[in-house]
Amino acid sequence: MLTVFIYFMIFIGVTAALYQVYEVNYNINFANDLKLSSGDKERLSELSHKALLAKQAVGSADFDQAVAQTFGPQMDHHMALLAFTEEKAGTYAIPLLRRREQLDVSGELRVRHLSLCKTRLPTWDTRVLMISLVIVNSMLAQFLGGMSIYTLLYPVASPAFTWLNEPVVLMLLTFVLIAISHGISRLDMYLHDLYQIGKLARLTSADNRHLHSQKA
Repeated sequence: MLTVFIYFMIFIGVTAALYQVYEVNYNINFANDLKLSSGDKERLSELSHKALLAKQAVGSADFDQAVAQTFGPQMDHHMALLAFTEEKAGTYAIPLLRRREQLDVSGELRVRHLSLCKTRLPTWDTRVLMISLVIVNSMLAQFLGGMSIYTLLYPVASPAFTWLNEPVVLMLLTFVLIAISHGISRLDMYLHDLYQIGKLARLTSADNRHLHSQKA
């Protein structure tokens, strides 16, 4: 009975590992806004509306006030305007709102990690690497699941790999891979948000230089 349970859990683990690949893709392409709190969703709607009015030179004061209330008085309002007038909110506005508590907007834009240290925003997008790691973990989980069946008929004789003959070990390793993939998925969202904010900051800086050159 215990053996049946172990094999059932291996099946569940392999299925979960496959689902994680789908989940990562879904979160990236369709569920970005679902990761916002209800309060941040309201702020997103308000700021997007006021940013549109500010861009049309109708209500810039209202937008500036909303930005100061949300991000602090030192927030670059031009950066916020670029973020909240972007066609897709998930490009800049949502990452900016989601990480606003961790951003240090006094002076050069920096990010606080777990309140321990401040660093510059990343300039390298790690998303492809993170997704690749999730896919690799899923493939490893499938391999372990396959080996749990294969070794029933053909036990591994090599001393270095006899652990492949133990279903309980394969089950535990499968769930370790699932936990690692979950952590990678969370880290991917965090790092990608910071990358997008850094990209926004660089875009703002370039835009400001362009405006200054025109005035000169």
